[in-house]
Amino acid sequence: MPASAGPTGAVPTSAASVGPELPSWPIRSWSRRARLAGYLGVAAVAVAGSTMIYLVDPAQPGHYPPCPFKWATRGLDCPGCGSMRGLHQLLHGHLGAAANYNILLVVAAPCLVVGWFVAVLRLLGVGVRTPRMPSLLNRAIPIAVIAFWIIRNTPGPVGHWLHS
Repeated sequence: MPASAGPTGAVPTSAASVGPELPSWPIRSWSRRARLAGYLGVAAVAVAGSTMIYLVDPAQPGHYPPCPFKWATRGLDCPGCGSMRGLHQLLHGHLGAAANYNILLVVAAPCLVVGWFVAVLRLLGVGVRTPRMPSLLNRAIPIAVIAFWIIRNTPGPVGHWLHS
């Protein structure tokens, strides 16, 4: 029997008949109401977490678990290290102190909040136009985060300033 013969011994004549037929999975399309509930759930979790971080200072030891990356590497910062302390400072209106803990948070937080509002307004039928990001920027963001991660763990004045 040839190597490409099927279970009946016949060689298939087209690529469509090779192998078992895959099941067709239904494509789930969420209703507008379900998507809105999801966005409101995300908002509820964000408000609850932000309230906790506002009330309980993460700079005081013993209230929150340590960063797993910092613990595993015995002191290196991940891109998110300092975000809780920075968010605490942001929520109290101290932009400079927040940037001192994690400048990436100070840049990303407004973008995330605006993105959430735009998505909810679009779900509600409000005609909000979203600006198109250049494809070069889509590729640059992960590179910038990795560069931030590396630079904040290097010795020197810039690394020291970016260190959480």
